[in-house]
Amino acid sequence: MVPLAQAAFLTVAIATHAVVGYTLGTALFDRPVAGLAAGVAPDVDFLFPAALGWPFIHRGITHTLFVGGLTAGVVAYRDRRTALAVAAAYGSHLLLDTTTPKGVPFLSPLVETAYHFDPGTTGHSLVPTVALWMCCLGVLRLRRDSEDSPLDII
Repeated sequence: MVPLAQAAFLTVAIATHAVVGYTLGTALFDRPVAGLAAGVAPDVDFLFPAALGWPFIHRGITHTLFVGGLTAGVVAYRDRRTALAVAAAYGSHLLLDTTTPKGVPFLSPLVETAYHFDPGTTGHSLVPTVALWMCCLGVLRLRRDSEDSPLDII
């Protein structure tokens, strides 16, 4: 059983990835659903049974550039613009997770090193989370006001 505080933390963290992905998908590519889905996709590893072990653990194979690139590549077969939204949102998830102590194994399975960036606070703590949400809301508001995607050339 997951303690209430940990469940609340995970809910906010996953929601943050969803908001960032949705914002990127909407503002840059006019693909909000693809952005939202790809923003949370790396955390599908929470659903893997613990018995599977490495690399099917949290921050395992789903938190790699290989799986992110493979996912975007599969989507690109159908729609290039949606694939770009998927790549941006998936990448944003990985970048946010690099600011946590555990880091992200970007190059797994080739290199098992987890890369970590310490900005002085973790990406899922209160101040960065609120700032990220406010930035996303601002971008979405500006996007709604302009009704034009900055990348209409794609």
